[in-house]
This record gives sequence, C-alpha cells and structure tokens, in this order.
Amino acid sequence: MQIIETERLYLRALKMDDHHELSKVLSDPESMQYYPHPFNQEEVKNWIRWNEKNYKQYNHGLWQLF
Repeated sequence: MQIIETERLYLRALKMDDHHELSKVLSDPESMQYYPHPFNQEEVKNWIRWNEKNYKQYNHGLWQLF
C-alpha cells in the first residue's frame, strides 16, 4: 500500500477498516449535498470496495486523508 506523508499530511489507500470513520462523512447530508443522497453503511462499504477494485485494476483510486 502506497503512502504519502509530509509534516502535516498523511495519505494512504482506503481499506475496509476505514468504513466506520468514513461513514461519518459519507452519511452526513451536508457533506453529501452534491450526491444523490447520503450513504448508508452498506453503500459506504461498497464505495470502499469500488476503490479497492480501482487500485487493483487501474493502479489508482481515492485515498484516505489524515
């Protein structure tokens, strides 16, 4: 898993263990205002799976920011 780290920033590929923290953002109506609807728990997990597939198939995808 590739990681980018600076003094103030830490980026890495998403993993299924991130679903609880990621759901705080993806299930929030305000942060999801430009999506059709906020995600439920299963949609968050599917979104992570989609990214994991993209990492394997295209060698890139969305990353987790800390």
